[in-house]
Amino acid sequence: MSTREQLKRVPGLVLLVRTVRRGRIAAGRSLEDARFLAGRVGRHKRIEAYLQTHSERRLQLGAGSNLHEGWLNTDVVDFKRKNEVVYLDARQHFPLPDNSFDAVFTEHMIEHLTYADGLACLRECHRVLRPGGRVRIATPSLSRLVALYEEQQSELQQRYVRWATDSFVEHASAYLPGFVVNNFFRNWGHEFIYDEDTLRHALEAAGFVDVEKYVVGESEDPALVGLERHMRSAAEFNAYETMVLEARRP
Repeated sequence: MSTREQLKRVPGLVLLVRTVRRGRIAAGRSLEDARFLAGRVGRHKRIEAYLQTHSERRLQLGAGSNLHEGWLNTDVVDFKRKNEVVYLDARQHFPLPDNSFDAVFTEHMIEHLTYADGLACLRECHRVLRPGGRVRIATPSLSRLVALYEEQQSELQQRYVRWATDSFVEHASAYLPGFVVNNFFRNWGHEFIYDEDTLRHALEAAGFVDVEKYVVGESEDPALVGLERHMRSAAEFNAYETMVLEARRP
């Protein structure tokens, strides 16, 4: 009989262990809830302070650890930088006034929302932007993933498949697009992967006009140049899989 089985036979020990585990889980949840509430309570003051001290106002959604100076950097997680990241759930009504921002930027975030939540998020972006303000969305491209199935893969596509497989697909037995694409849809909490037409449609449905496509890091608006920082250690592959669309609030 193993030591574990012997311990299970000790009267009351299993119940005690389960009780301790439940207590730890409850304590962890209580601490998480307290942090969540603290973030929501304090954010109003920080948002107000940002609005009062910035005439050029720019909002980043899903900032993560990629913070931009002069921007209101927001996320649902504080990434241990709670004094620099304001709590904001992009699926909900933004705690921001109408017509108050000049630009909104989000990078590799909208694909973590369902299509319905993503559309609601874009409508909120439209609401908080001033007339003439711009939204910039960087997100994985479904078209680029589908292109991996082309009969003649480019050298970059071949290297992308090998890199993505080695980096993220634990049990792949060959370098095939099927492993990469399945992983992309199921990993990282992805909910909806856009192609250009679908994202353009969503932006226009949210009220935006003049939708334009850009290369990662490039824009005609100086304030929107060089914002993308996702996967900087593999910039070439990030540029391959990422599309960027900008649009204007009329």
